[in-house]
Amino acid sequence: MNEQLLLFDAGDETAATPDISDSNAEAERLRAENDELRNSMRMRDAHEALTKELKAAGARSPDLFFASVHGEIQFDGDGRPANIAAIAANLKQKFPEQFGSDRPASIDAGAGRTNQHNFLTRDALSKMTPQQIARLDWNEVRSVLAN
Repeated sequence: MNEQLLLFDAGDETAATPDISDSNAEAERLRAENDELRNSMRMRDAHEALTKELKAAGARSPDLFFASVHGEIQFDGDGRPANIAAIAANLKQKFPEQFGSDRPASIDAGAGRTNQHNFLTRDALSKMTPQQIARLDWNEVRSVLAN
């Protein structure tokens, strides 16, 4: 721009006038791009903070929660998310079924495949007769004797 201003001579009518509108338009475009990038970084930071908070609270789908509340996030003067804990607490209060690691009740599809109640111990083996020991699962007997 300084070069363009140097070329301008008030006494010379043929000298080119600097095109200020082009430089202003370029500056405005760059400002808009800069603002867009700042907003993108703020939302990325908010996404990371909220999903971390929701995962710590046991949320099953933190990304889905973020998509539903991203408009409620407030930012402080430095551009950091300010109300993440309040949003997470509000979501946990509104949707308690979406938090925790509830396992579905067993339908006994694998019942009998593993011994859930391991009553076999060294002491129990020492009190058994050889016939009782012979009826046991030898892999289980080996694991008890190895420990």
